[in-house]
Amino acid sequence: MQPKVIFFDLGGVVCRFLPQRRLAALAEACGVSVEQVESELYASGLIEGWDRGLGSSAEIHHAVRERLGYPGNLAALRKVWCRAFEPDPQVLDQVDGARPLRTALLTDNDHLLLDALPEELPQVASRFDALLFSCRFGATKPSAAVFNQALDAMASVADEAVFIDDKPANVAAAQELGITAIQFSGATGLGPALDRVLSQ
Repeated sequence: MQPKVIFFDLGGVVCRFLPQRRLAALAEACGVSVEQVESELYASGLIEGWDRGLGSSAEIHHAVRERLGYPGNLAALRKVWCRAFEPDPQVLDQVDGARPLRTALLTDNDHLLLDALPEELPQVASRFDALLFSCRFGATKPSAAVFNQALDAMASVADEAVFIDDKPANVAAAQELGITAIQFSGATGLGPALDRVLSQ
């Protein structure tokens, strides 16, 4: 069946994922070490839980204030949160080139980033018909629940969908469900890979 929707991963595909930028910005704002930020938010499992929806934007802000002494307001934290993502212009061009197919961002991320993306990274958010975040699905990739809910959100079925991700486990999980999946290894190779899939 001819594809009708393309799902793009965010970190590692549409954007270069640079978590050290977020860690460094938080450490500087809070007057603590990068290691402490990593320990309090990442090693503790908080980030993983937030990616599954266990915390609203306000609750994430409260936790960062409580654990790290973050002095900024919620709007300032949104800016810091987005520091981990650097849009890749070449991939964004590929998103534009996918029209008239529908496109969706399918990412493991939290409510804070979901709320921040349209304002802080509008060049990313505006490119997609839907922003599908794991925090709304209650699960993260490679769970089948994520893919099934994403398909439902786009009123689509597996053999009408293409999924692009940089992680082999996520690609394999999508393929097991009958979704055509491409493992992203760089913007240069994405165009030819998409052309092959869409011309079948």
